[in-house]
Amino acid sequence: RSASSPSSASPPKTPSSSVPVYSVRKDGVDTPHAADELAESLKSKVNFAGLKDSNAVTVQYASARSSRADDPPVVHGRMFDAERIGYLPRPKSRGMMTGNRFRIVVRTEEVLADRVEAAYLACAEKRIPNFFGYQRFGLRGMVNHRVGQAILARDFRAAVRIFLGEPREGEGPEAREARRLAGEERFREAHELLSPRQDIERKITARLAEKPDDYLGAIRRIPIIPRRLFVQAFQSYIFNRTASEAIREGLDFSRAEKGDNWTTLTPEMLRSTKTHGVKETIVGDAVPLIQIVGYGFRNYGSRFDVLMMAILKELGVEPPRFYIKEAEELSNEGGFRHAPLLARDLAHESGPGSTTLSFSLGKGEYATTLLREVLKPEDPLRSGF
Repeated sequence: RSASSPSSASPPKTPSSSVPVYSVRKDGVDTPHAADELAESLKSKVNFAGLKDSNAVTVQYASARSSRADDPPVVHGRMFDAERIGYLPRPKSRGMMTGNRFRIVVRTEEVLADRVEAAYLACAEKRIPNFFGYQRFGLRGMVNHRVGQAILARDFRAAVRIFLGEPREGEGPEAREARRLAGEERFREAHELLSPRQDIERKITARLAEKPDDYLGAIRRIPIIPRRLFVQAFQSYIFNRTASEAIREGLDFSRAEKGDNWTTLTPEMLRSTKTHGVKETIVGDAVPLIQIVGYGFRNYGSRFDVLMMAILKELGVEPPRFYIKEAEELSNEGGFRHAPLLARDLAHESGPGSTTLSFSLGKGEYATTLLREVLKPEDPLRSGF
């Protein structure tokens, strides 16, 4: 993944109410961990306009939250470099981001040109559903959404046991043994075997070694962004199930139909405008919206709502449960997500043993969703997903 390179010039400091902004190039570290380390250097918490996982070279933009932050021209982290590129009157937020540009190299002797063209055409015609990607669910163990489901059931012990005790593909023998011990609730012994890179697991086991029955307290030792991800992953699971059922039913994602919640797109075609109700007259080149279930969910009777209601009934989930009185910071109101994947700047080129794909996606969309349409991986993890 790449972005345009920032200027190397160091701009002058602007009024004292402004905050420094950095271009952050990272490799091998996820956004929350890079944010923690950058915050130490700036002596201020920082905001990134979106999350990126560790399995990519990424360029992101971050700002300090405080106008009293330090603002060194360059920060060299363990797995990132940050260069100050200017100042803003307020911290960066996710709402400032239009989308992401991607450059992905697929290393294979297979000729992919026809498959890439077919996927790109489907994307341009808005026929690819806007699935949440594999990484949303914790690809190595696919536990995130199940942890979230346990949290919604207020079974915090089960949530901890799922997160700590279930093995992950690719982990070494010490990590597997640590998870076995954690599954037996031998938390102190498990803690001693966990590596420093397993910092979230170490926070949980440290708390439970100290207070063995404080499962909610242990969950609250997880930093807020990954802590919220569990419930969000369960929402994403329900969204993906709904989109999959819509495909089976042969529903058209490419344009809004009467009875849908819908939206129009901004000029760059990567963002939606306002959300329109099911009774509003559809205008222009509108796209349909699927709800993200939360405590604010309402069954408007749309073709997607009907499918989602059946899934919620199957799972035994009632939308009010997304308001979590015991841990209000994990509550989620829900919202809407456009049904088709939005993309532009679609390009590709082939060389000896590889195909390079370039494209831009809207905020919150996943490159792996488009790549899956090209590669159709039988084993996503071993295919590099």
